[in-house]
Amino acid sequence: MTETALRISCGIFRFLLPILALAQVSAEPSAASHAPAERDIPIAPNGAVANAGWALGRLNKGGCMTNASFVYPETTTAVRLYLIDTGVNHVGTWFSANKNLKSFRTELVRGWNDPATSTAVAHGTQMLSLIAGPETGAALGTPIHVVNYNIYPGVEGSSTTSGRLADAVYEAIDDYSLNRSLRSVICIANGSSFPGAQSSILKGAIDAAVDAGITVVVSAGNEGASASSYIPAAYGTRAGVVCVGATGLNNEIWQNSNKGEVVDLFAPGQEVRTLNLAYPQPGSYQTATGTSPATALTAAAALIQLSLNPALTPEQVEDALTATAYAPVAARGGETTALVQVLPDPEGDSDLDGVSDIIESFFGSNPASSAVLPTPMSVVSVSGQTQLSFNIASDLFNPATPYVLTDGSTWKVRVSGNLQDWEDATGTLTQGAAAEGVIPMTFSVPNGSAKVFLQIDVTEPVAP
Repeated sequence: MTETALRISCGIFRFLLPILALAQVSAEPSAASHAPAERDIPIAPNGAVANAGWALGRLNKGGCMTNASFVYPETTTAVRLYLIDTGVNHVGTWFSANKNLKSFRTELVRGWNDPATSTAVAHGTQMLSLIAGPETGAALGTPIHVVNYNIYPGVEGSSTTSGRLADAVYEAIDDYSLNRSLRSVICIANGSSFPGAQSSILKGAIDAAVDAGITVVVSAGNEGASASSYIPAAYGTRAGVVCVGATGLNNEIWQNSNKGEVVDLFAPGQEVRTLNLAYPQPGSYQTATGTSPATALTAAAALIQLSLNPALTPEQVEDALTATAYAPVAARGGETTALVQVLPDPEGDSDLDGVSDIIESFFGSNPASSAVLPTPMSVVSVSGQTQLSFNIASDLFNPATPYVLTDGSTWKVRVSGNLQDWEDATGTLTQGAAAEGVIPMTFSVPNGSAKVFLQIDVTEPVAP
């Protein structure tokens, strides 16, 4: 008789197997309890984009070079984005498809004798598409109110000044003071290309924003030099100001990205998918390269952190981004860097197929596709040994530390004779040949009684 059952309960993946052995996999938020008590699937599961491109895929799995799916947390607390950039196009059409984009308004920031209008929209539109755009937005599951300060009066391709940028920051502070309940992030994905330039006015504005409780995210710049020589990147030394460099397709620092001690984090910045500027439509993309897209993706991650925990100060938002980053990223010159990540709820079920995301990732399945389920485990009894066979995702397994995965998660096999008293199993782990993204594994334990129950526990890393 063979009976197989597959269901989700408290992130638990169960199989009933024919030799009085139970293979059970559980994903717990901590190792405190492994009781098989019934709990509902989370009401607000993660969302998913099955084919999201390399950059969003890398946000989920910083160390996986092949991942192209993206699972985003679906949060509930509304937050505000101050996008200081060009204007934004396609707000009432393409961006309206994101139901979490709760409001949008734009203001032109201009100085004396500046043009009274602006047709500059390309850069800001791409940045918003990376934060909250359909198909390409890292914070697609977070309710966001957007205030766009356009600091590029005139035509497309116009330049701007540190004075306009500082004015926009002060306008954001004034706006924030009217409604502090919407925790906010300022995204500045632009900067000066003149080395050594400083602006006490701009520095004072950024400091005032952090003092007011606004997290500020700035780009490191694209000169391939020390970010400390360029503004506003140089002001990344202030806690609560997150200075972002760009990485390439292989997690190397992108060749033109500024770097150095003022750079706090890195994010994908080479050939990053954005909306099609001329004609946005599903499945049609352009790409952006530089520290600008890296900054936008990091601003999205900061918004998610604030939505998950609105009590965070700007300094704590930076700490949270650092704590969840993938490190180290390979770098030229022996530097150690950290890559921003957006980590979904481990007990969420993005594709609503009944299997939690952490379990699908562990087994090498795709948490963003309901068409693919993990390969079932099997248990056989051979020569006094109970052998549990299963797959592990090849990008997660490290032979040097077989029970500590590359994303920091840990796993172990536990054994019981009665489903009540569990202990860590002592056995032999045998690794097969990797194929199609998974490694077949066999864990063998001696048969201690007529009934042997085996359980695999997968535990997410605990942020410091």
